[in-house]
Amino acid sequence: MHLAILLLFAAQFDTTFRDGLIALNRNELAAAQSKLEAASALHPEDARVWLALAQTYSKLGKRVDATAAAQRAEAGAKGDPVVLHTLALFYSQAGDDPRAAKMLEATIAARPFEESYYFELAQLHLKHEDFAAALSTIDAGRKKFDRSAQLSLAAGVACYGLRRFPEAIDAFLRTIDLDPAVDQPYLFLGRMLDQAEDRLPRITGAFAAFAKRAPDDYRSTLLLGKALAVAGDPAAESTLRRSIALNSSAWESHFELGVLLARSREYEDAAREIRRAVDLNPDDPAPHYHLARVYDRLGKSAEAAAERDRHARLTAAARTAGVMEPGIK
Repeated sequence: MHLAILLLFAAQFDTTFRDGLIALNRNELAAAQSKLEAASALHPEDARVWLALAQTYSKLGKRVDATAAAQRAEAGAKGDPVVLHTLALFYSQAGDDPRAAKMLEATIAARPFEESYYFELAQLHLKHEDFAAALSTIDAGRKKFDRSAQLSLAAGVACYGLRRFPEAIDAFLRTIDLDPAVDQPYLFLGRMLDQAEDRLPRITGAFAAFAKRAPDDYRSTLLLGKALAVAGDPAAESTLRRSIALNSSAWESHFELGVLLARSREYEDAAREIRRAVDLNPDDPAPHYHLARVYDRLGKSAEAAAERDRHARLTAAARTAGVMEPGIK
């Protein structure tokens, strides 16, 4: 008889909990709250119930109740990686990133051979520009997943943030070797050409392969043109003009062509291209700086002074914003 009662009790909990989850998935929040609260009374030690309640309360705007329920779930998680990971997502969505990071660390401890957990924790650290913590997490992950393109990409971003440029370049090149279809490493490398040094031929080769693989993507041609320009290759100008032909609204293609023409002392043409870049993207400081230099060469002192002033104001604003580009997704 005792066993029968226990089985009946368990069946009642399972049904109530299931009905609560169904209501939550349907966004029937009042019903979800009622069923889940009933389930929590039947089985108050079940972390899954409290986690579902935390999600329900959050959707209802009951933030205090949601936090309390999440803490109950955390206390009863007992190393369950599914509960811990879902808690991490909950805390992240609630804006409590330190708690989310703690839950991800616990998730990794519970299930250390899940690559995505390392990447998610690294992303969280990168979001707050804690590049050292991100790199520590990535290094731990790469010991188990040494051919992970995701972790290699994240390592490049962390090293980029730490201004460890040679290591960042190597990480991005490795990402391309592992998965050439990922766009971000090419974009980062395009921002680091002045740091490339002896790695420039490898980067240029990667960009050439990108351009061959995606000939209609103006970005691939732009990146190749930039690398060729740094190398002093005569093909740089025609490559940059081809990128403009593919997308005449891309400000950076006009900017890079203008800078290249200025080096060749074709100042009128350079001014025209850089002015076009400014028209397309007036808030980037770099074109204003180079346009001021070209105006100096053309003897346009007033225009040069105005561009230097714009460059100074935009540079100060960029430093205040602290924006790092391009992003990791």
